Amino acid sequence: MIPVLTNLLTDKDIKTKVEADSWQEVGRLAGQILVDKGAVEPHYPDAMLAAVEKLGMYIVIAPGIALFHGRPEDGVNSVGLSMVTLKDGVNFGVKDKDPVRLAFALAAIDHDAHLNLLAALSKVLQDQEVVHGLMEAESPQQAIALIENKFSREV
Repeated sequence: MIPVLTNLLTDKDIKTKVEADSWQEVGRLAGQILVDKGAVEPHYPDAMLAAVEKLGMYIVIAPGIALFHGRPEDGVNSVGLSMVTLKDGVNFGVKDKDPVRLAFALAAIDHDAHLNLLAALSKVLQDQEVVHGLMEAESPQQAIALIENKFSREV
């Protein structure tokens, strides 16, 4: 499980200090990274947003953190993960967890891949020092170094 994140998140999968005006824009930005790498079909970001509109803001998983995702049948080609840090934060309408400053988009080909990816991601997100570092990262390389350091301490 440990290499899951470090294998999936490259500097092309991360955008830092992004400016966005709405939760929808954040979702589209994170989803487009998955589209660009071929992990999902072009309609996948719309499916992620439609799920939020239908089910509510379940994607805000912790203070300042959102996790966008869709279903495998929404156009997933392969397992993928993207990360976007927001320069100023964006309000998602979840009072005790706004503003969101760190957003992920996840693509999983099946239930097991989904759970494995969530388990690896939760290890990182449970460490408040790492979360704060990711939110403040100036570059994708800095974000990757924080994640790799987190996993190397646990081996």
